[in-house]
Amino acid sequence: MQVLSDDQDDDADHKVIITAQKRSEQLQNAPISVTAFDAAKLEQMGIESVADVARQTPGLTVNSSGPGQNILIVRGISSTAGTAGTVGYYLDDTPISASSNASLLSQRGLIDPSLFDITQVEVLRGPQGTLYGSSSMGGTVKYLTKQPNLNTLQFNADTTLSNTESGGWNTSTNVMLNVPISDNVAAFRLAVFDRQQDGYIDRYPINPNNYLTGVTSGPRQDNVNTEKTTGYRALLKIRLEDDLSMTASVFSQHTYLGAPFQIDVPPGSLHSLIQTRFIPEPSTQATTLANFTMNKSFDQFELLSTTSYYDRQIHIDEDTSKVLYYFFSPAPQAYVYPSVMRGDYLNHEYTQEFRFTSYFSGPLQFIGGAFYHHVEAPLSSTLPTPPGYNNAFRTQFDVFFDGTRKTSVVEKAVFGEGSYAITPQLTARIGLRAFWVDQTFSQQSAGVLVGPTPSNVNGVSSDQGVNPKFNLGWQVDNDLLLYATASEGYRPGGPNNPTPQSVCGSEVARLNLNSGALSSFGADSLWNYELGEKAVFLDGTLFVNSSVYYIDWKKVQQQIDLQCGFNITVNFGSATSKGIELEMNYQPVNNWNLRLAGNYTSALLGNDVPGTTAKKGDELLYVPKWTAAASAEYRTALFNGMPAYARVDYTYTGNSISLYDTSSPFYQSKAYNLINFRVGTKQLSADSRWGLSMFVDNVLNKIGQTSLPEGISADLPTTRRIGITRPRTIGINLSYRM
Repeated sequence: MQVLSDDQDDDADHKVIITAQKRSEQLQNAPISVTAFDAAKLEQMGIESVADVARQTPGLTVNSSGPGQNILIVRGISSTAGTAGTVGYYLDDTPISASSNASLLSQRGLIDPSLFDITQVEVLRGPQGTLYGSSSMGGTVKYLTKQPNLNTLQFNADTTLSNTESGGWNTSTNVMLNVPISDNVAAFRLAVFDRQQDGYIDRYPINPNNYLTGVTSGPRQDNVNTEKTTGYRALLKIRLEDDLSMTASVFSQHTYLGAPFQIDVPPGSLHSLIQTRFIPEPSTQATTLANFTMNKSFDQFELLSTTSYYDRQIHIDEDTSKVLYYFFSPAPQAYVYPSVMRGDYLNHEYTQEFRFTSYFSGPLQFIGGAFYHHVEAPLSSTLPTPPGYNNAFRTQFDVFFDGTRKTSVVEKAVFGEGSYAITPQLTARIGLRAFWVDQTFSQQSAGVLVGPTPSNVNGVSSDQGVNPKFNLGWQVDNDLLLYATASEGYRPGGPNNPTPQSVCGSEVARLNLNSGALSSFGADSLWNYELGEKAVFLDGTLFVNSSVYYIDWKKVQQQIDLQCGFNITVNFGSATSKGIELEMNYQPVNNWNLRLAGNYTSALLGNDVPGTTAKKGDELLYVPKWTAAASAEYRTALFNGMPAYARVDYTYTGNSISLYDTSSPFYQSKAYNLINFRVGTKQLSADSRWGLSMFVDNVLNKIGQTSLPEGISADLPTTRRIGITRPRTIGINLSYRM
């Protein structure tokens, strides 16, 4: 049995292997727009979350309200409503986007899986409906986990200690053990991670007589937005005779947030990181993913079956003191009174995929299969009458709001994508995915905010269709690839938030919407057209990958905030997105590596939106026109041959629109830039497996707005919660690899 290090360190883009098209191929030879970060790059860039990935990836934006509270946007395909995202989100072959559970409300958004023991992160731009399904209309983000090694004993461990400006101390510890049970037959791999971070946002009580201010002389709670994330990933792989292998895995992650990672504006600001709340607002995210994969290889093709069960449970407490005062003052409520809304959001998802992948010796290749996805997604939210409220204001309220929803989604699909080498240099690809989506839902709501008549809505919806994809790749020579793609993306409709007809029906009618808009909304779809190139210059030292695209989006799902206090999703009309993406990697000499990435995106509404301030030509929400990332890394050998590196990373996120209402103080999110610095070595001596690195994240301590999250209750026009970047953090990391 060998004992080897489990590490990668290869910056040569032409050697990067990707699985974006569900077969292994070199990144520079794949005729698609994709960015990939292997384990070494993730570590050296200090990437810990999907938001970090986005800052380094052209075309990808993450609207982040905190850990595990993310909305993904690719190529400007931005929608803040609906029950499914516009970007596919995968852990290996399993979707983890928590579909059908209003996941786009960022409070309940996408998980941040631990990046420890991840072999690669791939970002695919443009619709991926053929191979990845209905929620990949903008693109797909895919995490690839490290698999058990059947022949080598491996052990990795690292620990990080850091301190955040205006906050406290943070710790992180990761341990991985890979044990071959029988050489070349079976192995077990276990990765365990623990991250505990202190907060940097302080909380003050609300001023009872002015909800836009806080009582600064009152009891302050420092650093309330703490995080504790723990979990593990366990895998068992067995390879039998006749090239049959089986892998069983369990991934479990639990995140506890002491408070939202958001400030209140006003009274807070990007220069004063404070919240004003009466009620503590902890939240928990518990995620489990179990998977069983069987793979059978033949001489010219491979068969794969992957079966997954995904469970995600979220609990949120949200202070609604300001909301009740806004709606019930001056009478009966004469001052701000403490109140809380509680939300529980569950997702139970079963996924099955069978896939055939060819390795024919001739010009024809094919990938095809069948897909089944079943989701059960109950949710509940309640705003009880606070203790003492009725006595304080001489009311007789039973409950302000109590709502539940049970949703079931079944998606079935068959898909195929074939390629044919017309000549040794010219290859054509055609893909099709036929799908059937059936949803049932039951919604109930009652309480003072609903009115005297409880709401009870039941319904069904069905969608079906075919998503095509056409691609042409021309390998001009060893150093230049040109490609063109036309592809369709699709997203199903679904049930709306529980919205009472008795309270909101007349307002919806004035918007020329029928009463059915209160209960459900329709599907939307788009066509993407792009041209791209991948080129190598200067004897293989300069790589330049770029693409241009145009997207035509129809029946866009977007959110209307009704004056009755509820919000619903409707199909707005149309939108377009066009842009340019660029990635460059240059190694002028052996010791230096330079990287530049960026994009320009223009994503615009194609029509006015009745009942809102959105007008034709307005930019889509949360889509910066410009983003950029640049880095410089220097590598050298110190005494005793010890390899060391130093690198600086710069990222720029441009202005974006947070609301369509130009009169709102929250209309625009200003541009911001971040600078990170790292220096370290992978070994403390030539014969040692110890490594040491030091880092400064957000060197200039710039605070930028990362989101304008939707509340689980209601959002007020005069004050909002705002997600922000983490202040300057200085730390040190010690690692051991065997």
